[in-house]
Amino acid sequence: MDMAQEEEVADGGGVVAVVSLADEDENDETTIATTDATAIFSHNDLFAAVEESILSCQPVVDFFYHPNNQIENAKNAANTMTIRQRRDAICDTVKSPKFKKARARLLFSGLIPLLKKVVEEKSYIPTDNDEDDEDDEDDVRKDNNTLQKLGLMVELTPSILFVRCCAFLVEAYLDGILAKQQTSRRSSQQPPQKIDIIDEIFPVAEILHDLLFPLQSCLTAVKIKKEAMATQSAIFSMCEKWWHGNFEHRNQMVIALVPLLLVKSFEDTAQKNDIKRLCSIQEALDSLDFEDEGILMVKMFLLRTIGDRLFLQSVEGRKFITHLFLLDDASLVMDLHRAVKAEIVMGENKDILNAYAEIYYNAWKASTDIKEDDDDNNEGMGTIQTSIEENALQDFMFQVIHAANPSTAKSVRTVLDKFYLHKKSPHVEAMLHRMFGPLLWRALSASNSRIRQQASVVLVDTFPLGGWAEVCVKRSVKALMSLMGDDVPDVRVAGSRAAAKILSLFWVAVPSADIRTLLNQIIVKHASDASSSAVRAAAVTTITTLLQEEKTHAVLRPLLPSIGNLIHDKTEKVRLAVVNMLLSIKKIRGMKYYHVVPANHLLARLAEEGRGRNNPRGNVAASLSNLLSNSFFPTGSKKAMTDIINRTLRLLTDSPGAAVTFYKNAYSQLSVNSISRLIAALMKCLCFFVVEEKKKNCEDASNISLLLPEGEAIEYKGSGLSSTAMMATIAESVSILWESIEAQLKDSQNENAKQMLMEEFSGNVLTEVYCHFETKFENDNLEDSKLVDCLRACIAILNCAGKVDESKISGLRAHIIGELSNKSDMPAERRIANLSPNVALLCAWGMTEDVARYLASSISRIFAGDTDERVNGSFTLNVLGSSRKSLPRSVKKKVAADEAVPLPNLDIDVCLGILGHILKGSYPASALARESILKSETAFNTIVSALQTAKRAAEQMIKPRIGEDADMSPTMIRHIGISIECYGRLLIHKEAMKGEIPMKLTPEAKSLMNWVTNTIVPALAKLASQDNDFSRFISYVCPISSAIAGKNRISSPIVGNPGDTSFVSGRGSLNSFEDTSKFVSPRAAAITVMSSVLCTVAEWSLLRYVGDSFVSDQISKWCKLLECSDTSVRKALLPWLFHIAITSLENEGDSALLEEVLLSMKNADPSKAEVEIIVYAVATVMSLRDERILKAAISTIVNVTRIIIVQASEIDALFLDKAGSCMRNVIESVLSEEKGSVILAQCLIDEHKASSVRECLLKELHLHSPKTDALDEILSKWVAENTTNDTAAPVDDDKENKSDNQNDSEPIAA
Repeated sequence: MDMAQEEEVADGGGVVAVVSLADEDENDETTIATTDATAIFSHNDLFAAVEESILSCQPVVDFFYHPNNQIENAKNAANTMTIRQRRDAICDTVKSPKFKKARARLLFSGLIPLLKKVVEEKSYIPTDNDEDDEDDEDDVRKDNNTLQKLGLMVELTPSILFVRCCAFLVEAYLDGILAKQQTSRRSSQQPPQKIDIIDEIFPVAEILHDLLFPLQSCLTAVKIKKEAMATQSAIFSMCEKWWHGNFEHRNQMVIALVPLLLVKSFEDTAQKNDIKRLCSIQEALDSLDFEDEGILMVKMFLLRTIGDRLFLQSVEGRKFITHLFLLDDASLVMDLHRAVKAEIVMGENKDILNAYAEIYYNAWKASTDIKEDDDDNNEGMGTIQTSIEENALQDFMFQVIHAANPSTAKSVRTVLDKFYLHKKSPHVEAMLHRMFGPLLWRALSASNSRIRQQASVVLVDTFPLGGWAEVCVKRSVKALMSLMGDDVPDVRVAGSRAAAKILSLFWVAVPSADIRTLLNQIIVKHASDASSSAVRAAAVTTITTLLQEEKTHAVLRPLLPSIGNLIHDKTEKVRLAVVNMLLSIKKIRGMKYYHVVPANHLLARLAEEGRGRNNPRGNVAASLSNLLSNSFFPTGSKKAMTDIINRTLRLLTDSPGAAVTFYKNAYSQLSVNSISRLIAALMKCLCFFVVEEKKKNCEDASNISLLLPEGEAIEYKGSGLSSTAMMATIAESVSILWESIEAQLKDSQNENAKQMLMEEFSGNVLTEVYCHFETKFENDNLEDSKLVDCLRACIAILNCAGKVDESKISGLRAHIIGELSNKSDMPAERRIANLSPNVALLCAWGMTEDVARYLASSISRIFAGDTDERVNGSFTLNVLGSSRKSLPRSVKKKVAADEAVPLPNLDIDVCLGILGHILKGSYPASALARESILKSETAFNTIVSALQTAKRAAEQMIKPRIGEDADMSPTMIRHIGISIECYGRLLIHKEAMKGEIPMKLTPEAKSLMNWVTNTIVPALAKLASQDNDFSRFISYVCPISSAIAGKNRISSPIVGNPGDTSFVSGRGSLNSFEDTSKFVSPRAAAITVMSSVLCTVAEWSLLRYVGDSFVSDQISKWCKLLECSDTSVRKALLPWLFHIAITSLENEGDSALLEEVLLSMKNADPSKAEVEIIVYAVATVMSLRDERILKAAISTIVNVTRIIIVQASEIDALFLDKAGSCMRNVIESVLSEEKGSVILAQCLIDEHKASSVRECLLKELHLHSPKTDALDEILSKWVAENTTNDTAAPVDDDKENKSDNQNDSEPIAA
């Protein structure tokens, strides 16, 4: 803390006031005028001031801060002197060589009684009267009006300033003695010795030192806080000077200094300078007696430094803590170590842990150095080293191996890293061997696998423990082999990593025989470990680590291909480890990664990463793309774009799937400009191939040929130039590349790249290419595979068009709108697939509300009874370059820009199909169209209103009819079902946009379910009792994107593409029933509506919802329909109800809905199709991984079986027959599964023994379940129960069936 400054000012009347200058800067302009400093006062003036202070300390204060009568004369002097300069001048007088001992004795002997008087009277402490007397304060303010104008604060007592003056004088005298000593020492070259001083100065210094704690209490007084701090700082400086000057009795000057400096270092305003002052007197701690009870407070402060960030972050602070470990007190070392452990357990960051590492190492190193310097004569120093090792380091070494929390072991290892880095030092090596020797080898063979894992890390850090003797190395290698052959996979992984680090660091030092042994274990056994993918991944990572050492290349080169085969491992982390290894090999001169894994395997792997459940932008795909980036897009000025195009075309030809995945990750490997140039080049290639195909078919290609600059040719040596599949892949690649940099193109720094793409794709380029593939798609003679390729190309081109301003593309919008009215002769399925991207593009071009009205008009018209599709007027749009009604397939004519073009009315099948694709599609255009509709309230409400008309149509269709009106068109039923399903999906998507988790069921969706419960369910229950067989008219096919697909395969706002599998075998058309008759009954409409609403509920339930009692109540009411005798009703509803019940079971562990479904089927005689549904549902339940959920499901099955058995009327029936046909299939499905059988046995064995259902199910388990060790163990307990109590008959109720008695007579093997 900087020493404060003081100033005294007198008014004209001679009234003296002491002013606080604790915050004054050293360059303060407030001055007291004087002539020559030496002429104003001398030591005689100082003596005079002391002599005058017999009754009061005021004269001394006046002498320092106010030269009395000289003030008025000095005002006119030419020279001025600041307060600090005056104080320094007085102190210089005391420092002067002329200030002999006699004068010093006279000065300090005069100060002693004054100081004692101040201490006895405690006049430096403000009284209560001073604090409360407002009148006196007012008088002082009036008398010192001049001072107030100067901005100075008036103080009430000079005693505290007198104490500060005494501290200045003592320090000045000490400085003078030190100056003399340094002069004599330089002349005589004598070492520094303890300095003797006069007897009179020590009492003054002692009194000042004893005032430190009282002054600390004065810091709470507001009026003198600053003066008290300044005075305390002056005494601090005096005590430090006494200590550093090595004066007599210096130990007496630090008793209060040390704890107070510690306290100041813990304050919020503490700075590193406070830590430096404390560190400079750290040797003073050696004189403290830590066994004294009075020092407990100091000890507490010392322990607090362990967790203080200011100490740990400064060099001086770490040195201070290091010195604490060197104090000759074993209990203090133990307390310090416990404090460090507490900080480590709290999870400190690495910087703090590194600070602890430096402290422990420096403390241990200093203890050994001191012992060497004293040549073992000082036994205490040896005791300090022993104390550090036994009380601190030994505990850390135990914790790094045996810590229960791995993070704690990691933190302790960080602290010990400093020792590991210096293990080449003989002293450190000996210490590590001495400390770790009793722990490590025993831990490597411990029964706890976690201890073995952590010991493997220590084995690496300390290798070779005990030195490079052959015995020590052999022992370490043997330990590594034991770890790599461990039964626990995690230990084998740890052993593999340990071997990698040891061999990479000590390849030359380890014997070759041991190297072969370790490599054989890694490459032959670990790389082919079928039981653990982590072990295989660790084996590959081990080889990657070894490749960093150049000396290993000759040995590893022929072994790498066997590791490369893991590129096709089923586990992603193994594949990723192989790719990382190849990336490391790529950087090694003289080694080629394609010699380890052939190029065709790399392309096959890259293509596979983009299929199925693999993430095409995952770590493996991205790393593979990085590996192959130079092969397919070489950089450098010498690489021409022609070469890049040829490489690209070869990739597209050889492996289209790999090309698509590569381009999806190109944004992470290439710059925006490079990708933009590649997009433009690929588009030219596509145009070139389109021209070639047109020429081959003798078609006019004059327009599109102009897109290629004159004289430019594409040199491609591959095959299949006109291949439709390759052209489709090129188009997809262009779309993927553009999509990957779309966000970056919005930055101003990429404006040139964006402008270049706009120029390349403007005009009629996209229109002509799109028309070419669309014409091929409409060719009925084209193969199915080529139809798909044409559709891929059209979608990709439209995706690209959506990224370009519509006004820059000639005729494409007019062409698309024209095609909407020109598809009446095309099959519905092809119309849906072909027109959905077109509509999505219109939404991307800002026509969302127009498209919504266009779709809503067609939907509302069909349900309003207007079956003539051309009765209503059509919407019109202003389209550039368009004709009025039917537009040509290729836009070659220019039409007026403002000409109005009608937006035609589409067939209802096409409208609903387009809407279905928009709601479930995962490709970018569909997602964009869906987002546009959901964000536009007008578009959303327009479509919702149109879809709600299907509810009114359904109500009309399910009404009882007579005569010719009893039957109706199946097409209308299909339209109603699809509309209601789209309505539900639209509500789910809208709610999902809020981003709330879990997603709630909207009021509109609840209203839809209420409508079904109150209107459809009663009508269907009534219609199901009719005699006519619904199955004669239609065969059920699951609606769009069956919700009964595997987990996360359903179409939804969150989940991706829907799955095709369901409880029902076979796959039908999208959003449709297969009609086998021209007319169907109202029951078909009711079933269709129920299935569509159930599909919506299933979609919502799959999104990890929180249980909703409303939904559960509605589903329970719907389950009552399963009790009807109509097979068609059960077959239609059962898949959805099972799905919702299983989802509720998986998400919440709630089996109530599953129980409701099973009980509703208790009297049903399921058909073959229903049996398939039941078996599939049970298999889905058995595939769940959570054992708790499985137990809940099987307990529900047992409970339902017991309820049915109790209510059964057929006493003589067999057990499974008495349970009912449905439960018979359920139980048989459970018995056929190994996991299900074991869990069923566990549930039964824990039940009450007197249960006939329990006994019968256990017998069925014994007779029909797959035999496993776990099941045999459970059944053996059951056999033992029957053996010990042969006469006991399990009875549930009063009716014991004969079939049970027959089963009892069957032989049961033990």
